[in-house]
Formats: sequence, structure tokens, C-alpha cells
Amino acid sequence: MKKIIITGNDKLSNLIFIFEDIMKKVNVKYEIEEESHLVTINVFDNGETTYYAIANVDHELKDINLDIPLCRFITLGFNKKSSVTISSLGGDLDTSKTLIYCIQREIDEDDTIIEPQEFPVFIKSSWGHDIYNIMSAVTAVMLIDRSISDKLNSM
Repeated sequence: MKKIIITGNDKLSNLIFIFEDIMKKVNVKYEIEEESHLVTINVFDNGETTYYAIANVDHELKDINLDIPLCRFITLGFNKKSSVTISSLGGDLDTSKTLIYCIQREIDEDDTIIEPQEFPVFIKSSWGHDIYNIMSAVTAVMLIDRSISDKLNSM
């Protein structure tokens, strides 16, 4: 099982909406728990439980207690030190647009590594304007199914 905890985002209901919309392209059983400032995604597979924490480091992370065993910590934000960022954003905020999602640092995943890479993500207008929620949702889905990068430019 994978447990993916996402923190540091506003409008968690929008984050969940985006995540579930992307997950329509992935055939995996999961459940979502929401509490105050956290979203936890439980992905059911046959492996041992692996914990991931995805944190928006551009927001102040306060009053958040991640009481979990050893986990892989993934940072996201608009800075050069984050694991995940956006390298460019094209289009108009009121209509569809495309962003270039960028993994700047290797992400350890069990016995493999997600290498640094960039790929386009087509953003549906129904996803709203919160780029942090989009980055968080794409990152969570990448941890579940790496091949999603090939599917995200044609949502």
C-alpha cells in the first residue's frame, strides 16, 4: 500500500477534484481521507506500506503534525530548491492552458527512482487557477503511475 499525504495547500476540495479527474486515466483502487490541512490518499496494492509526504513549501507549514513512520518527503513550489516545480505556464487563466511540470530532484520510489524530467500538462478550466493544487495532484498520481506523464498532455 502507498500512503500519500499532501499538506500546505488551500482549497483541499479542489485538490481532491483534480486528483480524481486525473485518476480516471489510472486503473488503481484508492481512498481519500481529508482532515483540516491534510489530504491522505491510500493506494491499495500488494506491496509493503510506503509513506510519501508532499508539501507546498511556498506556504507556511504550521500546526501540521505528520505523525507517520519514515516517509519520503517531496517538496513543491516556485523555487529552485523544490523537488517539483513548474518551469513554464502558457495560455489564459480563464480558458484552457498548458504548464510544463518539472521534477528537479530524483524521487526515490521503493526500489526505483523517478528521474528529473519535464513534461506538458494540459489544464482543464474546471480545475481552477490554483497551480499548487495541480502540482500536488500530478505529483501524487506520478507516485501511483509513472506513465501518467504520457497521458497528461491530452486531458
